[in-house]
Amino acid sequence: MILVYVSACQATFFLRLRVSIGAFLRNKARLVVDYRFRRLTPANRSRRSAPFLRIASRLNHSRRLILLVLTGIVVTLAAGRAVAQQTNPVDRKVTNPMTDTPNVNPLTQDHPIPPRTPPKKGEAPQVTDTLTVDAQKSTEIGKEKGERVVVHEGNVDARIGTYRLQADKLTVYEASNKVIAEGNVVFDQGDQQRITGSRAEWNYKTKTGFFIDSTGFTNQTQDGTRLYFTADRIERISLDTIIADNAQVTACDENVPKWSFHAKRVRIKTGDRVRLSSTSLRIKKVPIFYLPYASISIKHRDRASGFLTPTFGGSGSKGFRISEAYYQTLGRSADITFRGDVYFARGVGIGTDLRTRANSRSFLNTGFFYVKDRILGPRENAAHPDQGGSSFYVEGVHYFPNGFTAAADVNVTSNLAFRQVFSDSIQQAISPEELSQVFVNKDHKDYSFNFLARAQVTSLVSTRIRVREMPSVTIDKRPSPLSFIKKLPVYFSFEGGAEGVSRKETTDDLPTFRQQAGRDPIISPSMVQRLDFHPRVEVPLNYAGWTVTAAAAGRVTFYSDSMDPVLRTVASRNLTRGYGEFEVDVRPPPLARDYHRNGGAFFFRHLIEPYVTYRRIVGVNDFDRIIRFDYIEAVADTNEIEFGIANRFFTRRSTENVSAAAKKKASLNGARESKATQPYEALTITVRGKYFFDRYFGGALVPGQRNQFYPINTFSGFTYGGVPRAFSPLNLEARYRPRADVFVDFRTDLDTHGGSLRAMSATFGINKSLVQAFQTFYYTRAISLVPSLAKFADARGKEAGTLRGSQWSPSIFIGDREKGFYGGASVFFDFQDRPGKGNNSLISSTGTIGYSWDCCAVTAQISTFNVGLRKENRVLFSFRLNGIGTFGTEQIGQRFR
Repeated sequence: MILVYVSACQATFFLRLRVSIGAFLRNKARLVVDYRFRRLTPANRSRRSAPFLRIASRLNHSRRLILLVLTGIVVTLAAGRAVAQQTNPVDRKVTNPMTDTPNVNPLTQDHPIPPRTPPKKGEAPQVTDTLTVDAQKSTEIGKEKGERVVVHEGNVDARIGTYRLQADKLTVYEASNKVIAEGNVVFDQGDQQRITGSRAEWNYKTKTGFFIDSTGFTNQTQDGTRLYFTADRIERISLDTIIADNAQVTACDENVPKWSFHAKRVRIKTGDRVRLSSTSLRIKKVPIFYLPYASISIKHRDRASGFLTPTFGGSGSKGFRISEAYYQTLGRSADITFRGDVYFARGVGIGTDLRTRANSRSFLNTGFFYVKDRILGPRENAAHPDQGGSSFYVEGVHYFPNGFTAAADVNVTSNLAFRQVFSDSIQQAISPEELSQVFVNKDHKDYSFNFLARAQVTSLVSTRIRVREMPSVTIDKRPSPLSFIKKLPVYFSFEGGAEGVSRKETTDDLPTFRQQAGRDPIISPSMVQRLDFHPRVEVPLNYAGWTVTAAAAGRVTFYSDSMDPVLRTVASRNLTRGYGEFEVDVRPPPLARDYHRNGGAFFFRHLIEPYVTYRRIVGVNDFDRIIRFDYIEAVADTNEIEFGIANRFFTRRSTENVSAAAKKKASLNGARESKATQPYEALTITVRGKYFFDRYFGGALVPGQRNQFYPINTFSGFTYGGVPRAFSPLNLEARYRPRADVFVDFRTDLDTHGGSLRAMSATFGINKSLVQAFQTFYYTRAISLVPSLAKFADARGKEAGTLRGSQWSPSIFIGDREKGFYGGASVFFDFQDRPGKGNNSLISSTGTIGYSWDCCAVTAQISTFNVGLRKENRVLFSFRLNGIGTFGTEQIGQRFR
């Protein structure tokens, strides 16, 4: 395997070179260099590097040559300093519905930028343009001031303004304002910048001149790294133009640096462009790639129009990929990027990203991406379907001066196959939902005004469900006491709204849909009027440690269209639904007991908190006539009691003393570990259940099919609404968090008919300096019903809505990203058998291994995808150069940032 690298890091490199070379010639530049280049040991080197895209592929010699020539041509055209590579517009934010385990990927973690080394206190620079020289011996030739030639020898120290020049010998020609320095030449400007050489000529009036056999290091770059450089000759020919011959730049303090850039000739116009001739990157002494010519922008503002560095990649299904983009600034607060992608085994993609920023808090980003599939590689047929499509996104927030806030998060993809094939994120490939919404909010005292436009698309195997709320105008009042009732704490709140809603279901397999849903797909009018009002009154009472909260509420909702209960189709008949709700929550005084160690020292406190809640909802009589749009419609009559008991275990340490970082900070400040009175909850175990007086919820529950509505959909994260029941499953939740960097979470449902396990989830996490590990395991059972409930079984003979399955998602990372070996792995298993899955339970995996030196790091990564239409493997590689950037086949982990 050979690696071809092309990156915007050359721009960073020559920008740093401009600063370092020009420091002795430009008034505002700074340089730092020691007397002997090989003995320099600057502190606080950071290894953070900017992201750049790259490529790896197996190529023969002729194809290598073609790629190298192509690389040189494209970079020659580069006119803009590249920022971080653009994210594929297909990859929008989609929450993973299957796992909440963090994805541990070593290169997705931002490397901390160390603070810049503060300048050392030294002698204050002169503020005049008068040259002063101190030396052990001075010899004058000529008597008339301004025409003399003065030779200074022995520890020569010359100063003018912020500049300082030291050498063994210094000859000053006053007539030409020129100095010639020889022997151990050291040139400083300011306190942190220096350049050395064997000989230098400098005009101290025009600030032009040159150094011979120069060495040095720059001031710290943006990532905290110092760049060492050597050059045969560095010359400034005008106030803004610098020329360097045979220049080498590296961040490695070694005789033979691990990496270095070499350029035969560099012409730098400060604040404008760097033009390079015969440039190469070397690993040790081995050249990696060569560019005959390159022109790169280094304008002071970090935004310059031009072509971005081309990127390369490859995968099994899409083949070799090359991408190029053009970046155009639109004033100080906006820019636009045009991009093009070529998938050599599929087709061509184009896209645009527009970014604007109104102020420091408000922004708006928008863009699209379109792929024309099957115009390259195999043509469209049954074995090679056309999976092209388009995506569009808008994201932004704007804070208005009058208190209004507007936000947008819009993600629209033409089809699920396009998202699965052309997205590089497993989260996006497996998520069935796509949500877009725009809202405007204004709060005033206890009231909140909201405008919402929302669309949610759920894509299943052969069915697509789209629900819209366009527009939605609501006014809410937060709970506040009623001032005219003085003796009781009565709190009043309400929700009210006028909305236009719609629901559309489309399917590719109508017979199967009818069999599973028992009806035809719902297609409502484009706007169903919904008027809703929901007032609520609460009365909290406290007496002798008892807390009783009574609440009464009512809801009235008008719909302009409804469902025909016989034909199960949408009818143009309005419907008004009204119901009342009453709830009483009773919490007795908690029971507490302290436990002590054998010596009498405090160990922990056990607190027991029981509660009972009675809930009654009545009046939902037309459940089968209501079109389901959102949570407002998913409400049914109920008459129930919820009961539970929480066991809490507290230590005497305060929250601040739980983390190792807080302890270390306290020890550094000389303080003892605090034993604060504020308790810390280390372990919580909660058991709860429900008893239903109305097992059919006013006729809303249909035995033999999955039922999801309030209040059974808020009790547990697992379904249990397939059969009528008096007792709900027993829900158990346990969470253990002894420290801020360790947690264990366990949740399960236990069936009250036989006590068997219905479902469970277990999550574990540890976040130490050298070890990070997370895992989540989900397990569900297809419940076999007891004989008394067997008549409610579905076609499988199981409880409707319950499925057998298990999913496991572990992640681990070991090592220090800044030093030595490090590596990690993230895998996702789905052990459930389903059509099209095959015999492989591994859905996705990512393995990473790398090694970090003091000035660079190398990382390799392999990823696999086996989900839906995506079955491929990818091998990625990156090589980080401190102070320059990152080279490789693709930016590893970029899709999770």
